[in-house]
Amino acid sequence: MKRAWAALLVALAGCAGTPAALGPREPLHFDINDRIDYTATECGAQVLILLPVLTNDRVPRALALIEERAAGRYIANVRLRERWIYLVFGEILCTDVIAATYGALPD
Repeated sequence: MKRAWAALLVALAGCAGTPAALGPREPLHFDINDRIDYTATECGAQVLILLPVLTNDRVPRALALIEERAAGRYIANVRLRERWIYLVFGEILCTDVIAATYGALPD
């Protein structure tokens, strides 16, 4: 019985996810002429359509990569694109996050 509960807890843990904040952030004043676009892709899998592996936190992981690359720049115009590939024993799910970043206005 303990093994059944442990298996259920592991399965439920695979369904947990982390919310991603995609809204506007500080600073609200930025240089519109200093734009650099960044793209990040994160993937996960659904094994046998029932067991999620790295699927639920794809957007926060990709957004964290963009924030790391942007190094304090203002992130705006965030776009998401979902892709998936069907396999014999499940599917691969990928999320592309594309964001425009802007530098701060000079003082």
